Amino acid sequence: MKNVDTGKRKFRIAKIEVYPQYLNQYRAALSEHAKAAVKLESGVLSLQAVYDKSKPENVTVFEVYASEEAYQGHLKTPHFLKYKNGTLKMVKSLELVEVEPIGIEIKPDLLNR
Repeated sequence: MKNVDTGKRKFRIAKIEVYPQYLNQYRAALSEHAKAAVKLESGVLSLQAVYDKSKPENVTVFEVYASEEAYQGHLKTPHFLKYKNGTLKMVKSLELVEVEPIGIEIKPDLLNR
């Protein structure tokens, strides 16, 4: 069942466990990476990163790309490679999950409320 017309878009969830001693460094690197990716790549439609308040070492990133090609291109960018290589020792585990949306509703001024 497909409730949302996603076209060629690619949706993923990255579930990341960070070593506690690297939490601040990791968050800074992820924030820098997400800002660069959304600003510089037209095919990166959204990168939303959050952490679990009760277990701050558990980070979840919801990723939306215009297409599989946009995602593959993203993996080759200097900012992604800087993030990936710079955080290798910080990440205890990584699980990438391909997902299909049921519904996505976002207010245009979400972050200004």
